[in-house]
Amino acid sequence: MQIEINKEFKFASIWLTNDEADDPCTMDNLKPIIKKFREKKYKFVIFYSGKGDLLELTKDLLKHNKNLTVNNS
Repeated sequence: MQIEINKEFKFASIWLTNDEADDPCTMDNLKPIIKKFREKKYKFVIFYSGKGDLLELTKDLLKHNKNLTVNNS
């Protein structure tokens, strides 16, 4: 688990691994953290790791974006 806090923009994010996301105790452990930031009027987000291959998915995204650029020119 990784927690990132941006005080300037009042934004907090938590990054969870697949194992952490699958653990039912994770959200129970996060509740006091989330409450703390909400009380401070922070925007809050939780990111979950994906199950796909990062390299392949990134290649596909780049190809897709390149096609969008070529087609919109």
